Amino acid sequence: MSAINMKQSAQGSRKGLRETSCCLKTPSVSSMDNRFEETTLTNGIIVDSEELVTLVNPSKQGTNNNNKFHAENYQKIEYRFPKKLAVNIQFKDIFYRRRIWTLQQPIPVKKEILHGVNGEFRAGELTAIMGPSGAGKSTLLNILAGYKVRGVEGTVLVNGQDRDKEQRDSFSRMSCYILQDDDLRPALTVKEAMMFVAHLKLGYCTSHRQKHKQIFDLLEMLGLSEHANTRTGSLSGGQKKRLSIALELICNPPVLFLDEPTTGLDSSSCSQCVSLLKLLAQQGRTVVCTIHQPSALLFEMFDHLYAVADGNCIYQGSIQGLVPFLEDFGLKCPPYHNPADYLIEVAVGEYDADISVLAAEAAKNVSERRKRPAIKLTETANGDAIKTISDSQAKDEKSAKCATLASSENSSIEDIPDTACAQASLFAQFFLLYYRNILEEYRNYKYFLIRLLAHIVIGIVFGYLYKGVGSKATSVFGNFVYLYGSLLFLVYTGTMAVTATFPLQMNVLKREYFNQWYSLLPSFLATIFLEMPIQILGAIFYIILSYVSTEQPMELHRIALFFMIAFCATLTAQSCGFFIGVVAPLKIAVFFSPVVAVLMSNFGFNMFHRDIPEYFMWMYHISYFRASLHSLMTAMYGMNRTALLCEDLYCHYKYPKKFLEDVDIGEVDIKENTIFVVCFCVTLHVCTLVAIWVRLNRR
Repeated sequence: MSAINMKQSAQGSRKGLRETSCCLKTPSVSSMDNRFEETTLTNGIIVDSEELVTLVNPSKQGTNNNNKFHAENYQKIEYRFPKKLAVNIQFKDIFYRRRIWTLQQPIPVKKEILHGVNGEFRAGELTAIMGPSGAGKSTLLNILAGYKVRGVEGTVLVNGQDRDKEQRDSFSRMSCYILQDDDLRPALTVKEAMMFVAHLKLGYCTSHRQKHKQIFDLLEMLGLSEHANTRTGSLSGGQKKRLSIALELICNPPVLFLDEPTTGLDSSSCSQCVSLLKLLAQQGRTVVCTIHQPSALLFEMFDHLYAVADGNCIYQGSIQGLVPFLEDFGLKCPPYHNPADYLIEVAVGEYDADISVLAAEAAKNVSERRKRPAIKLTETANGDAIKTISDSQAKDEKSAKCATLASSENSSIEDIPDTACAQASLFAQFFLLYYRNILEEYRNYKYFLIRLLAHIVIGIVFGYLYKGVGSKATSVFGNFVYLYGSLLFLVYTGTMAVTATFPLQMNVLKREYFNQWYSLLPSFLATIFLEMPIQILGAIFYIILSYVSTEQPMELHRIALFFMIAFCATLTAQSCGFFIGVVAPLKIAVFFSPVVAVLMSNFGFNMFHRDIPEYFMWMYHISYFRASLHSLMTAMYGMNRTALLCEDLYCHYKYPKKFLEDVDIGEVDIKENTIFVVCFCVTLHVCTLVAIWVRLNRR
């Protein structure tokens, strides 16, 4: 790259950086009041709530334009959060192997993706995991965050203590993982999304006023206060990324993992995002993110670099130490060349680089880094003293314990004091999630209206086509077809309307469930109880319109049975749609659902009991459609119904009992069939819940 181009690129970057001043604002003083056990966090320093931190001279931190901009814009920023522990993460001999098989190679073969990597990420540092595509950087991040468990070997230490299976849940509560894709709820506004998360994570022991203040402080800090009433689906890429971070900062986690947070963003949004992450790290958090190939100015904003190539660590240390490290092996970065680009070129094998030699030397650097003590929380990185206005001590034993643990590298996860309120109860979670689903459905009302309109139109059409068939002896078979068609229509609408519900929500559900926003059961019930009334309402409109037009018997108990049987059938079909949507890929599910519905409908209508082969008899007995159709036929023609109207000289089916015998529907116990259908529905819902749990925990 020429010097002129580099100069123009730097000027463009500086121009983009100047725009970040509008996205990171200082919260008002009034919004900082009335916080409990607060800590003022500034520039990597953690002090008590009565201490005020003055930043060191930004000019002493380096000459990088991004760093200058970052320091100058945040030297007067003060944010207050509940006191949290500084968390250092170490990992030793991390291996990751997975089984791979294809149709061409059906025998599974183990492939090793990570080859015993080691490292340490410390609090107060913004760490970048870099490497070419397929190097294993996202895999390493998934392992450290606990998002990937199967096939992993090695040890992960949290403040010197082993993070085993028993402590993995404790670590999940004190960390968050922000995935690469910003899967948000597009129908909610920014403020609503934040408020729902605050209610879910902080529970109801924290006052609404306090939650409101905390939310608007975060929105101001992240430059989203002006978009508080904007729907998340209308936000730009950079704003969505900042909102994803804000949603996880509500409970103030000391550890943040981010998978390629700058992917898909322009240069200005990238600068804003990395600048925000650097600020969060300076406030005492451990911030670790993967990044693909940043610009030179953006690259130097990171405090710590962990480079991965072909499953090995080839460098870990400061950004400034990368070029001298490579020069020791004869890999000299050309002038005016982006060190990040040069590192990627080295990682893919250019310049005759020996990856194994670099990996061996990087392993030595790990040992040296571990020998060096972490930066004390009472000093800055360059050793300048911090000027404080007050040196008051901790007010109680809890604060004293927190201060002690914050400077200790050997404190276990259980020792971390959690000053945040407990999560909302299961009932409160269900109420919040159900209200959120209703709000989303209300704003996406077009889909609801289309479903309702379809039932109304088909009800009118069926009523016209089968007009008067329910009361005449000459049109008994026509009524049989109407009852079968009605049941099949309700089964289809129940199945197909929800087959894609969970597959489309799975990415959002994975993120929210993994970051422990709520338990699985309330979320599942909130979705089920949203879809049930919609399907029942559609069935009501269809039955009313078609039942009257076809002149079915106007007897109260028969009308009630018709509604009950139709509701049970369509809700069972709905549960079948949920289950198939969860266990099968989406493209297969939308094809397989109607196939199953047609298969179940064959028994009792297209094929009578006496004609079914013995090896298919089990399908006859488990068919909820057969049980529903037989019950519906009995409700309309059984139960001692009187003779039908005969307009001809002779009507073979003047007496309904004769018709039931000819279609092989004998003595049918409606109560027994209804219990079977309801149990079948409940069983499918339980299986769906288990299948979702398996998918969410199959990591």
